[in-house]
Amino acid sequence: IRLPAFARAPAREMNMHSIDFHAHHSPLGAYATFTCGRFAAGGGPTIEGAAPASHDLIVGYIDECDEVHALPFFRDADAPELTEFAIAPNEPKQKRRHALKDATRRYERASDCWSTSEFSFSIFTPVCAIPDPESASDSELQAALLPAICARLTLDNRSGKAAKRLLFAVGADTPCRPIEGLSHAVGWGREIGFAARSAAGLVAWVEWSDLDFVARGRSHLLGRACGFTLEVPAGETRELELVIGFCRTGIVTTGLDCRYLYTRFYSNIEQVLSAALARYPELVARSAELDRSLNQSALDENQRFLFAHAERSYWGNTQLLEHEGKPLWVVLEGEYAMMNTFDLTVDLCFYELCSNPWTVKNVLDAFVERYSYTDELARPPQDAKRLAGHSVDPHDLARFVAPPAERGLAGGLSFTHDMGVAGNFTPKGYSSYEQPGLIGCFSYMTAEQLLNWVLTAVSYVTRSNDEAWLYARAPIFRACLASIEQRDDPDPARRNGLVNLDSSRCAGGWEITTYDSLDPSLGQARQNLYLASKGFATWLGLERVFARLGESELRVRSRAGAERAAHSITSAWRDELGFIPALLGGESKSAILPAIEGLVFPLFWGELDSVRSDPAFAPLFERLERHLRRALSPDLCLFGDGGWKLSSTADNSWLSKIFLCQAVAERVFGVRPSPESHSAHARWQQIGSRDTAMSDQCVAGVAQGSKYYPRGVTAMLWLI
Repeated sequence: IRLPAFARAPAREMNMHSIDFHAHHSPLGAYATFTCGRFAAGGGPTIEGAAPASHDLIVGYIDECDEVHALPFFRDADAPELTEFAIAPNEPKQKRRHALKDATRRYERASDCWSTSEFSFSIFTPVCAIPDPESASDSELQAALLPAICARLTLDNRSGKAAKRLLFAVGADTPCRPIEGLSHAVGWGREIGFAARSAAGLVAWVEWSDLDFVARGRSHLLGRACGFTLEVPAGETRELELVIGFCRTGIVTTGLDCRYLYTRFYSNIEQVLSAALARYPELVARSAELDRSLNQSALDENQRFLFAHAERSYWGNTQLLEHEGKPLWVVLEGEYAMMNTFDLTVDLCFYELCSNPWTVKNVLDAFVERYSYTDELARPPQDAKRLAGHSVDPHDLARFVAPPAERGLAGGLSFTHDMGVAGNFTPKGYSSYEQPGLIGCFSYMTAEQLLNWVLTAVSYVTRSNDEAWLYARAPIFRACLASIEQRDDPDPARRNGLVNLDSSRCAGGWEITTYDSLDPSLGQARQNLYLASKGFATWLGLERVFARLGESELRVRSRAGAERAAHSITSAWRDELGFIPALLGGESKSAILPAIEGLVFPLFWGELDSVRSDPAFAPLFERLERHLRRALSPDLCLFGDGGWKLSSTADNSWLSKIFLCQAVAERVFGVRPSPESHSAHARWQQIGSRDTAMSDQCVAGVAQGSKYYPRGVTAMLWLI
């Protein structure tokens, strides 16, 4: 996957706050991962897992006294010794494991390398862009969709006086097996396997544990651990080269019957491992090229870490399925496992349009064809209370919601929050998340998802120049415009460019936004500054789409919406606060960074200069810059460690949204984030999120939710 063109800098080492943290290591599109890195937590491979595996993971070497020295991944690694098994009198006494001391970790885009003075362990994730399955040849797809990663153990025994052995082992907590048809391959079940490239002194084994194998030197096929040893004679350096493969066949979903598309080419784990072994040098070389591409960027060391860490978690959450012979792209939502959550799709598109543009079109089409609906609208009463400043029980509607002033107003087209959860596609027109009658988490996000479809679609058209798709989807763009106008107000004389009405699907509740669990200032959809910012970009996008389609009347209507939105945002400025409040009416006093979020779209579309120079929008840019500079104050949206806060009234922040806002701040307003902010955000991952790989939602720097998450690839915006 090529990074976009950017300023080059010399490759340099990456210093880290800690090396004790989990990371994904995954092929693209297989929803499979090998996770490791957290001390004493184990790790290993999983398919369709929403949390790190906790298999016993032993990676190191056996010395001349048959003592095991391993990286501190194995469970109880910090204990001075492991409890010994009961052993029969005629059995040799088991040895102990010792955690290797003074290990260092070099963490790059596609390689993760642990080293001591004589031992090293590297994991390679040789991801490449997936060509469009609708047009690519079988050979191209087969090469790109290999569901495997690579690893290498190295031991320098040149100063040794006796032979030692490299050791790689996984305690699977389930019976393991030698994999037939391959010389050196082990695994469990039919879906997960390891294979080693042939070398003198190589042994593949199955035993109760690595210590049992070391003690007895033979396999026991009742065993629940498997692995390899490789002899390293005195005076030599040798490498144990491994591949880790995944293969889940058959129907893997409900609601829609789907298979993994890679099973067109790999029908069992043996074929996956064989192909990966044959291509091992090529795959490792590809990983090195990915490393170089990021190391030569202008990003500082903490930004490079954050991008690499986020990209790995994105890869681990991707799933390329096949339904009735057609590809279906899915990105899972980390620990929540929701499928193609639209709040994520709109933010992932920046990355995907630089690597796999067809995936964006594929998801947009799926939303239109299966996950769209038409609603009615309700106008709230004039005296409806707002959430700002209140702690609300989501089930206590009586204190906050008066009966709507009007029901049954004409609504329009919109889209669901997601397509299902954990492999279960929901019925047409419904998500797994949204529920009626609520005012907080799990309420409907109808207006936001409507904006998200337009913004993602305009981004796709702008970047791909896919005129055929644009013309084919012209009716959807027209319906979206009409729907957005209605959600402003069915009466044109009352329109102000904002979201002012609630969907009938809320059934007396309120629409919310993607910031549903941040704080009240960002939860309510109506008159929300964040949605106003995205809405402004949506009007701009529609204006450009209809200009390309030659539909002048719709272009004029879209332009009018943009001007109304810009005026509403600008006129909400509060001199006594020095910023625009998070809710554009009422008593809100929250300063939010997502006030600028919508500007990422004209920036990404290459339209920023023309929009900023437009006299109608000059006041908006002036006020948003003042808002941003005031918000980035220690008393508002900065933590003490320099990290950014999305809201002045919450310690709860999403890294992916921070990365996006940082890109806008620098590229649009010349407000360059400090190196201290990048360092703080890296610390939030390496220390605050060390148990869960990339975690998006952190409270004061500690992972709170959105763990094992894919959305951090908004960091791609730093490179565009």
